Amino acid sequence: MLSAALLVGCHSKIGPQYLKTDSLQYNRAVQNSNDSQLLLNIVRMRYRDTPTFLQVGIISASYELKKAIAAEYRNPSTESFIRGGIDLSEKPTVTYQPTRGEGYVKEFMAPISFEALLLLNSSGWPIDRILRCCVQRMNDLKNAPTASGPTPYYVPEFREFRELTEIFRQLEVYDGVDIVVVANPLTGKREIVFELDPEVATKDQLERIWKLFDVDPGTMHIRFVPYHGQKRERNEVMVQTRSPLSLLYFLSQGVNVPFRDEYNGLVTVTMDERGNGFDWNEVLEGIINIRSGSHLNDSVCLNRRIKVHFRGAEFYIDDRDLDSKATFSMVSQLLALQTGCITLPALTLPIGH
Repeated sequence: MLSAALLVGCHSKIGPQYLKTDSLQYNRAVQNSNDSQLLLNIVRMRYRDTPTFLQVGIISASYELKKAIAAEYRNPSTESFIRGGIDLSEKPTVTYQPTRGEGYVKEFMAPISFEALLLLNSSGWPIDRILRCCVQRMNDLKNAPTASGPTPYYVPEFREFRELTEIFRQLEVYDGVDIVVVANPLTGKREIVFELDPEVATKDQLERIWKLFDVDPGTMHIRFVPYHGQKRERNEVMVQTRSPLSLLYFLSQGVNVPFRDEYNGLVTVTMDERGNGFDWNEVLEGIINIRSGSHLNDSVCLNRRIKVHFRGAEFYIDDRDLDSKATFSMVSQLLALQTGCITLPALTLPIGH
């Protein structure tokens, strides 16, 4: 009887015993669910299907342990019977909530704020990835604005915008450009600016930046202002950001669909001026590449951690494609930022420091 009591007693602290393993399993499950949902919606948009977003709400898990010991005594010298039982049950509860109404407008349709761009950059995301994904126009530089919706029929404008972001990326490696908050010397208001370092940037790089932005030569602090299409100051850049929904449409141009779906007219094929199919990798190289295929062998499938099945094919991001995985992670952070209230940091730098 004592042995049975000890056996049952060792299971009495059931909560702490299962907390570590179960919390990690739920964590992985939520991550895989969010990644798969995001990928599925991007693929849907490539086919002009309606995206749907479900948010995992409350996850609760309760444990119930039933234990019993019974003893039957017959003869002190010969026989005694002990019966024991342990019954453990887990009752998980998960709630899902579709994003609709005001929440949908705020999270997916409102333009990405300048503050979100600043926070992404200050948290370590490279400036070229932020601009190429989140911004569709700066002054007269266009970053494929027609790709912010369903796949366009004709090649978008993007080449000069891409050139500018490449210069910024070269400078950022050596702290030659940054997105910072400064205090306007006239109004005292906080503003977001591109800050250029003339000690790092070469003369050719600076001149090219000033020409592409169409700002006065010598401007080292280029102010962000919302795009309005009207007259601007010569040290300003009018910035038009995408909404998260238009960002997902933009990324959907990186979905490589099976040839049969192109042939059957299930997706739009963008054509150049010569009537040839346009390679969207020219726009999205280093940003995202979503492949399609079928199960070939186990070694190939091991590299398909983020994957979904859609219209008879498997769409996936190769586990070795670090650029696509980085964009995926940044977009997830951006969607989280859109649901909160973002304010400018309290620390500001004087405009002429």
